[in-house]
Amino acid sequence: MTGVSYRRSMASDAPAVFQLVSRSVSRLAPTPYSQDVVDTWMDGRVAEDYLEDCSGQVIWIAELGNKPIGFAHGEPGEVVRLFVDAAHTGLGAGAGLMQRALEDALPDGRGKVKIEATLNAVPFYQKWGFAKVGVGVFSGRDENLPPIDVVMLERVF
Repeated sequence: MTGVSYRRSMASDAPAVFQLVSRSVSRLAPTPYSQDVVDTWMDGRVAEDYLEDCSGQVIWIAELGNKPIGFAHGEPGEVVRLFVDAAHTGLGAGAGLMQRALEDALPDGRGKVKIEATLNAVPFYQKWGFAKVGVGVFSGRDENLPPIDVVMLERVF
């Protein structure tokens, strides 16, 4: 984890969070998602979509130097999202972000945590002891766009 630091988000982080998601998604074709899914993944999304969460400081930002390389968002009972820029994997940022998201997901230190994971992220979460409890599609997506398949995972702490 040398050189990686973590901090709570600020409103000014919304564009960086948007870019991290966009860059991460662009690398998911042709496996595990089809090119048409990846090409439309961010349709209708803008940096301002992340403004409320960033302003509310519910997102953790991982930085290398002063450059955001990943982020995570946990809320009671759920790890909502976790992304690490593919160019910066292997530095321990994912583990550091997961630990922080879990602390937010478990305010009492125990309970059940759920995750709606992209197909490529399932092995990462399984290493943390999460087990598959179902499959589905990403909610809130326009019905005219191809569905984004997800895996539902849970773990009791």
